[in-house]
Amino acid sequence: MIITCKGSKKNGIVEKCNFLYDGNWGDSKIVDHQIFHESTQNKNSFWLGFDTSLSLGKFSGRDGK
Repeated sequence: MIITCKGSKKNGIVEKCNFLYDGNWGDSKIVDHQIFHESTQNKNSFWLGFDTSLSLGKFSGRDGK
């Protein structure tokens, strides 16, 4: 599964984050990235979390009908 970071919102403005990871929830890279964003939060900024999508080359099992 592809896991991406949604970025942060600071003073009402969304700041993009280029974090992209092909792995699983709980992997150390995911945890470390979350800790980084949570450590930079304050009353004017907050982290928007992660988003997921299927890995390239993996199929959902749906036939599109």
